[in-house]
Amino acid sequence: MDVRRILHTGRVVHHNGRPAAGAFVWVATGTAPTPEIAVVSDEKGYFRLALPPGHFEIRARSEGGQEGKAEATAGEEPLHIEIEVSAPD
Repeated sequence: MDVRRILHTGRVVHHNGRPAAGAFVWVATGTAPTPEIAVVSDEKGYFRLALPPGHFEIRARSEGGQEGKAEATAGEEPLHIEIEVSAPD
């Protein structure tokens, strides 16, 4: 079974809007299998993630250990996923 995957873009930022460079980004849960274990954001906090159609929880952890998450429903059109990371409680 060949499942079509769409390349989506996203950005990881800190609570003050600064980019979270080097953050690990991964699919925590989803309604379909995903091919990537994790990706790393670039120096401006941007990342790319290939997802099949479905609903996903995307998580991020910055180099300083701050975490964040976003919900995304992927379809046939590329999404832009914003994740804000903050210090753990």
